[in-house]
Amino acid sequence: MPERAYERETESGSGRIGAVDEPGGQGGPLRGEQQHDRAEEGQTCPEPVVAKPVRLRWSLPRGLEQVLDPVRLEWALIGHAGGRTRVRVALKAELRRLAGIVGSEQAPVVLAGRLERRLAAHHGEQVREPVGWLLSRGLPQRAECYATACDDQVRMDTGLVCPSCELLIGDRRALRHQVAQAVEAELPRLAPTEAKAEVERRLSREVSLRAARVAVRRERAVVERARREVAWAQQREELESAKAELAARACEECGVPEAGGLCLVCSQNRMAREAVEQAAQVAAAVSGPVKDLGVVAGRLSECRVRLEDQVGQVTGRLRREGMPEAAVAWEARTLAEQLLRQERARAVDTLLGSEEARAEAERVFAVEWAWRGGELQAGAAAEQARQRCAELLLAQRLGQVHAADRTPAPEEVGGWRNRLAALAARPLDAEIRVPQPAVGGCLEAVNAA
Repeated sequence: MPERAYERETESGSGRIGAVDEPGGQGGPLRGEQQHDRAEEGQTCPEPVVAKPVRLRWSLPRGLEQVLDPVRLEWALIGHAGGRTRVRVALKAELRRLAGIVGSEQAPVVLAGRLERRLAAHHGEQVREPVGWLLSRGLPQRAECYATACDDQVRMDTGLVCPSCELLIGDRRALRHQVAQAVEAELPRLAPTEAKAEVERRLSREVSLRAARVAVRRERAVVERARREVAWAQQREELESAKAELAARACEECGVPEAGGLCLVCSQNRMAREAVEQAAQVAAAVSGPVKDLGVVAGRLSECRVRLEDQVGQVTGRLRREGMPEAAVAWEARTLAEQLLRQERARAVDTLLGSEEARAEAERVFAVEWAWRGGELQAGAAAEQARQRCAELLLAQRLGQVHAADRTPAPEEVGGWRNRLAALAARPLDAEIRVPQPAVGGCLEAVNAA
């Protein structure tokens, strides 16, 4: 072009366009043949532009190197960021799913083996669309049976042949064998080709019937699932309404509205009372014999009063210091639970020295010494046996204390005058019904008189 022409290219001579060199001349009419002339004239030739080759993205995403190693060439062919993102998201989702089947440590190994196996199925042919191939063929699990760990008839957790797939294959072979035997028994004179065609026809019909039955079962399962979903939705609605109704109830003890039946303060106070009651029962169980229920009931009331006084002193001091009622209730519950732990530990320590616990420890020590012959091991086993015996004795005594606490107090028996007065005060209309004579019988009695 004119704007790109060098100087003196339009002049006559060897630089004239269209001129032909003579034999032995110094160059032709083309610019490439006149480089030496321009160099002699002091003009430099522009350097040729070399095209840089497009670099493939060989780097694998962090954390997925082991999984993508079998398909690193296919990954390098993905030239756009959107496709890489889609593949990366699908890989992570499949890893999370496989972690629930084979574990988080084995999931990358299983997925890498699957990609290598799927890529080997191409027999060396190049994958044209790596994104589509990875998302549709490489990553999805292909279970040939009903087992969740099956992939291409191989167990992902063990790496062995899937026994469920073998069972299904055996069933299909058995079905074909049964159909062949039936054709041979019914039509023994058929030619081999005709017998084979008849077997295939009957086998196709049987498979179609079985598929239809499976489809019917699936439809029924879908209907049943929908029915259960409706029932579950109704139960959820009832549960939500019950929760809302419970939340709207006032406190049973103090009457605070919308407290769910029991406010925080009353709940803490109730838990504190229960802990104090349990601590009193534990204390009464080990402070003396528990055979006499009357004595046990009196001892239980004394322990209850003592523990309630301890909790009451602490709560009174906190109220005088101006702490809110919720904090006071929480401190009372904490103190009651601490007292329960202390009383239980004291009771166990007391029962560890009982005759039953010592006898059990001696028996276990003798057995362990005769069996193992080690004094340390036998002593440890004896100590454990004595601990278990003490806890068992405490449970038995607590059962007797509970029986004494549930037994109603006997009524005071006075003299006969008081007892007869109480019996006479009872109404008798509901207990005794006076029979009324018939009308005819009354008339006969009157006439006879």
